[in-house]
Amino acid sequence: MSHELLDLEEWMMVLNKMLKFHFNISEEIKAVVQAIRQEMKPELIPLAEDKANFGKLVKKAIREMWSLEYEVDELQAKFAESIGKLDLENLDVDFIEDMMLKSKPLQSVLNDIRNRQKAKLEEIKKTYGDAIKDLEAMKVARPPKEAAKAPVEAAPAPAEPAPAAAPAPAPVAATA
Repeated sequence: MSHELLDLEEWMMVLNKMLKFHFNISEEIKAVVQAIRQEMKPELIPLAEDKANFGKLVKKAIREMWSLEYEVDELQAKFAESIGKLDLENLDVDFIEDMMLKSKPLQSVLNDIRNRQKAKLEEIKKTYGDAIKDLEAMKVARPPKEAAKAPVEAAPAPAEPAPAAAPAPAPVAATA
């Protein structure tokens, strides 16, 4: 049974080309919006909306790729924690055996993530391959996982002040 490995170079190339593709879409949207404003062409609004919606789909695909990378990072951190700080001076067979035993369950998790990465890579190449094949790769540092979650966590904050308005029924009690 041959197990095909994920080509990490191809993964990075496709991810970086997707980033360039998204950048290009954003630039096209800017140009259309400027044309709407400067040339007073409201008929271009649906075009801008279509491009923006397509850009959201591309960005979603990029975030899904990043999400899989975050999983690998977490797994690597767990492994590093499980083996602790390596004492190269006192490295013995028992430690190596223990490390190998600890790595086995993590290896199956890594294989699962890599298989999902391969599936995502094939899906993206199938969906966007023609659009990105001739693009230059655009390297963008992946945001830290906390930064990626921040907009989601910030969204509920405005909803919290709403319950403070609950005392409003008091005037109804005063009319009774």
